[in-house]
Amino acid sequence: MRTSIVALLAAALVACASSPDSNSTDTGAEDTGAVDTGANDAGANDAGADATGRDTGSVDAGGDDTGEADTTDDTGATDGGGDASEDAGTARVLDPWPSAHETPACGTPTATGRLFAGPMDPGYDAELATYARRLERQFHALNTWGVSVNRMVQVDLDDTDARDAIAAFVLEDDGWDFEAATGLTPDDVIDRWSKTAGAYAGIGIAADALRYRTLRDEGADCDELEQARAFLRADLDALHLATEITGVPGVWARGFARTDQPGAVDEIVPLFDADGQPLPEEKNNGTWRADQSGTYPNYIWEDSCSRDMLIGWVFGMVTLYETIEHDPAFADDPAVQRLVDDAALLLASLRTVQDSGYDLEIRDADGRRTYHGIVHEFGVDRVYIPGATNGFNAMMATAMVASLVYITRDADAEAWLYDELLDERGLLALARDNMLLLDVGVQSNYSMYNMVLQSGWLAQRYLRDPDARAVARAAVQDAIYDRGGERQPREQGQTFYDLVHVAAVTGESAFSGPSASLTDDDRAALDRGMVTLRNWAPLPYWSFGGPTCDADEIEARSCVADDGTEIEVLGPVGRNGDVVAAQPIPIHLRPASNYWWRSNPYRIDGGGDGSTLFAGSDYRIAWWIGRSLTADEGAP
Repeated sequence: MRTSIVALLAAALVACASSPDSNSTDTGAEDTGAVDTGANDAGANDAGADATGRDTGSVDAGGDDTGEADTTDDTGATDGGGDASEDAGTARVLDPWPSAHETPACGTPTATGRLFAGPMDPGYDAELATYARRLERQFHALNTWGVSVNRMVQVDLDDTDARDAIAAFVLEDDGWDFEAATGLTPDDVIDRWSKTAGAYAGIGIAADALRYRTLRDEGADCDELEQARAFLRADLDALHLATEITGVPGVWARGFARTDQPGAVDEIVPLFDADGQPLPEEKNNGTWRADQSGTYPNYIWEDSCSRDMLIGWVFGMVTLYETIEHDPAFADDPAVQRLVDDAALLLASLRTVQDSGYDLEIRDADGRRTYHGIVHEFGVDRVYIPGATNGFNAMMATAMVASLVYITRDADAEAWLYDELLDERGLLALARDNMLLLDVGVQSNYSMYNMVLQSGWLAQRYLRDPDARAVARAAVQDAIYDRGGERQPREQGQTFYDLVHVAAVTGESAFSGPSASLTDDDRAALDRGMVTLRNWAPLPYWSFGGPTCDADEIEARSCVADDGTEIEVLGPVGRNGDVVAAQPIPIHLRPASNYWWRSNPYRIDGGGDGSTLFAGSDYRIAWWIGRSLTADEGAP
């Protein structure tokens, strides 16, 4: 019975992917503050499982979807259960928690043998490093101004004085203080500010942490290291704001914004009406709320934190914690314990079996599940299908829980992770064996690829059981990165994807260095990712770019790009009618995107007008992962 139900569901989801239905499936954009070109985005009664989250036979009625990008969740066709340790053929033995390691004193440059070479390593790419530093300075001086974390800003195209001042700061100065360099404050040159969204803010925090870790371990200049450390202290505060502002322990905001800076928020809605009923009556994909904590009077926050938002926050939390947990500079900082406490509250919320009968739900301050808040393996987008074996959700759930356990060191939660989630419910085996609707050819949803590869990175890095990590690595390599056939991530030049695969191949984790070497094919894929970084947009990072081909070329199904690249056009057959090509489009020819790792690398329509200053956390996370991973030459 299970196989037939899931087979029918799979067929229905494939159909929905080409014809989005506002009543049940995603219409395209998971809210991240922008979709490709910089434009802003916009529960039901569940029954069906007992207290263990197992099937009791009922199905959630679902609800209206206003636009999250993670709709075509995999449901699989087999139960995919099994113990990760049994899959590896050994009893479970957990690695010891990482301990402190010696680092060089600041101001004593040291070779470290990283995947992307450092200043003291052979093969150091000074030009690429200069680009990365300039982007860091733009990011911290302008994009994070006033909130400390990632967001986009807009500067009118006809404000040439402001745009010239930004260009001079990014390209001609080398400091971090925009006002000191230009005589202008960021408020003087920026016209509008986007919100901060968890999917990007968390990744930006992770990039900050990896940058600090890399500089510290390389014995970088003392002032440079102290500045990087200051950014982490601000990140710790921003992470706490993202949960405290909701007023409910364990609840996280989808995003937040300042009320004293020009933006796009029109209406603030109270959590409840006069009768104590939650507002709005029908849950949606994000409603703006006033501060519920009394601590942030000049902030507002957006509710309905979805899976992509939460995995972003968790990515930032755990990467930051791993970086500073043994750092003497943070030994007496109460913000570190505050981070642990916030992680524990979120972990407790995910463990709780809700009224739906399921655990692994993202909850909101109004007492309801968030609009896209199902992370349970029986979840398919916004509904529960008992018996549906969703490898996509399974990978996300494993990653979130493993990361939060790493931060909290909660032994009881760790037992739940291994004994129930991995052994009894077989989440990692589902991720490895039942990732069926991730790859749907020209209809593939690259926000899903971004989410599941973020999850793959976290699972293979923070699971303490090496056998479980091996299953996560197999899922990344064989179920996500290269399933065989056409249009696979291996060919796309999506650098973040390539780096997650590199870590899967070498086995590097928070508990161990690399244990295997890359093949020639792996190195070729990594080289394609490096070409992407080398051909990124010029700085300042304005939203110029696209469309790649004009209307006549699209109609003729053949296009010659400005640099002479010949492109075979498939037409408007991509997700939501996007015009796509037969081959991946080089990064310098793609339409503008605020975050490339969630954008279609085959798309040739769309674009930006250059008025938005992108934050560039897609570039930043890829660069600093590459600068922090160990080169694999010495692996046995």
